[in-house]
Amino acid sequence: MGNCRTLNDAFKCSAWFGNRKSKMKLNLVTLLLLGLLPALGACSDDPNNPASTGIGEIAEGRSRSDMRMQKLEINLGTVFQRMSYDLEFPFDVNGPDPIIIEEIGTSCGCTSARIRPDWDPDFEGEFWPLEQPIPAGAKGAVVAIFDGSLYKEEKASTITIHGNFLSNKVTLGVEAFIEPVFHVEPAGVNFRELQLTDLAKAPVVKQVKVTAMKPFQITRWSRVSPGFLVKEVGEAQILEEGRMSRTYEVIATSDLEEGRLNTSIIAETDLDERLEWVVSAHVVGPVKYSPVTTQIAFGVVNAGKAVKRKLTVESTGPVIPEPTFEIVGNIAKVLEAHLETGVEGKKYVIRMAINKDGAAGRYDGLLRVSFPASTNIPTREAILKALIR
Repeated sequence: MGNCRTLNDAFKCSAWFGNRKSKMKLNLVTLLLLGLLPALGACSDDPNNPASTGIGEIAEGRSRSDMRMQKLEINLGTVFQRMSYDLEFPFDVNGPDPIIIEEIGTSCGCTSARIRPDWDPDFEGEFWPLEQPIPAGAKGAVVAIFDGSLYKEEKASTITIHGNFLSNKVTLGVEAFIEPVFHVEPAGVNFRELQLTDLAKAPVVKQVKVTAMKPFQITRWSRVSPGFLVKEVGEAQILEEGRMSRTYEVIATSDLEEGRLNTSIIAETDLDERLEWVVSAHVVGPVKYSPVTTQIAFGVVNAGKAVKRKLTVESTGPVIPEPTFEIVGNIAKVLEAHLETGVEGKKYVIRMAINKDGAAGRYDGLLRVSFPASTNIPTREAILKALIR
C-alpha cells in the first residue's frame, strides 16, 4: 500500500483503495467522513517514524492523549445539611501529547470544579487555568466542594469536563444522602383539642426526641409561645457515629389562649444551627364552637334561592346559659337567623339562611355570640359574607 506520510501520500492511499476489487472510489473527503482517515497512519512502513502521524493531525487541535480518571464516582454516604465536603477525582494525562481542558460544568450540589496541578509544584496559584495545556504524563485532580445546605435525603450531582482529549468529555458523579443537623421526632407536636377546663386541673405533656449530628447544647430558647413550657428530661445519649440525642417535654398549660394555635418552638444551639419544631393545638374554653373558623361564607347565591348555614355552641364542662346573638352589618338586610336548643345547658344551634327576596349585591357583617358577664365566657365573633346575583 505504501507510505502515507504526507497529504499527497494520503491521496495515493485513497487511490490504492479505489483500485481494489471493490472498485470503491474513495477520496480524502470520503475517508474523513467515514472516519477512516486516522487509520491511514498505519499505511506507514515505519510506525516509529513521527512523520507517520501526519494524517491523524489533520483534525486540528485534537490531542492523541486522553484524560484518564482514577475514579468516576464518589458516594459520600450520609452527610448533613449546612456542611460542606471536599471532592477529589485524581487523573493523569495518558498519551504523548498535552491536553487542554476547555470547560468544566457542575450540576446542583457542587461548587465550581477546578483542576489542581499536582504535576507542577512550582505553579503559582491554586488551580490550573482553563485553555492552558496540561503536559503529557501529568498527574492532577479535579477538585470541588459538595454543599448539602439546600437539599435533603438522596441527592446526585455531576461534574462534566470538556476538552481536546481523545474521549472529548468526562462525566463525574457524586451521590449523597443528606440529613438535617437536627432530626426531631415527631417533627410536629399536635395537641389536637385542649380544653381550658381540663388544663386548669392538670397540664398536658408531649415529648420530643432530638437527634443531632454531634453533641450539642441549647444556648437559648428564642421562641416559646405563651401557655407552653419546655424542659429537658433524662440524660443526653451518645449514639453511634458520634451523634447525640436529647429528650424534651412540651407542656400545655391553662395559660393558653382560646382558638387554633399553629406556632413553633425555636432554640439557639452551640452548633450555630437553630433547633425548631412545630406545635399545634385547638384550645377550647368553656364553650366549643363548630365550625371553629371565624368566618362563615355563604358564597355566591342565586336570587330566589335559600342558602343555609349554622353555628353550633356547646359546653365543654358545666352547663352554660342560653347564649344571645346579633347580626351586624348590611348582611342583616338579607339574613334570617334564629336560636335552637339542642340540649338545655349543653348545646345550642344558631341557624342562618339568606332571604329568598334579598336584592342582588355584596353583603358583609358579623355574627356576635354573647353570654352573661358573670359566666366569664368571652364573646365570639364570626365574619359573614354573601354575594347575591
